[in-house]
Amino acid sequence: MSLTKWKEREKEQRRNDIIKVSRKLFADKDFDKVSMEDIAKEVGLGKGTLYLYFKNKESLYFAVVLKGIQIWAAIVKEEVKKDYSGLNRLISYGNANRGFSNKYPDYFRLLYSPTSIKKQFDMDKMTSSEEFQEVRELFKEIMSVGIDSIQKGIDEGEIRPDVDPTEAAILLSVIYNGKANMGDWAKELLENKGIDEEKFSKDIGDLFLHMLTK
Repeated sequence: MSLTKWKEREKEQRRNDIIKVSRKLFADKDFDKVSMEDIAKEVGLGKGTLYLYFKNKESLYFAVVLKGIQIWAAIVKEEVKKDYSGLNRLISYGNANRGFSNKYPDYFRLLYSPTSIKKQFDMDKMTSSEEFQEVRELFKEIMSVGIDSIQKGIDEGEIRPDVDPTEAAILLSVIYNGKANMGDWAKELLENKGIDEEKFSKDIGDLFLHMLTK
């Protein structure tokens, strides 16, 4: 391996290390409670060195979110390619979403961060971030899988013809958003009924399908 390639690999590994540490900090604390100094300290770098990898905290945050949504998109695409009917694709789409949220709860929370956190971002820094733009595009790709599956189900007569595929897919996203950010009182009510997170996620999917199918 040439010295140049070795240095590139080392730089990529360090970048991944920064993202890994930041993922935990951003998932455990509010955005405004995490500083670049905190991250640099956890990674074992000087604050100045950290800025060689990420120009600001917003860019780093969305690099973490981008990593999560790349995993999510890969899971969705892998899951839905197994099924041919629209309804089965939609079921697989829901299973993929549920599987991602259960396996990567911290990424899921970051992807569905409350609006109050997003308001703390410097909008100019946020929208100019390459990572932010990539996250937006991947979100659209994931949503498109759901929309196309619903439309296919309508065309095949398995899903009600009065359902709007875009509205239905967005509704499902809103439901998962609410699930990711529900209060402790809601979690306590579910726990008192013996409903754990996995069962609740499955029940959401079942109810959603019941709403769409004939």
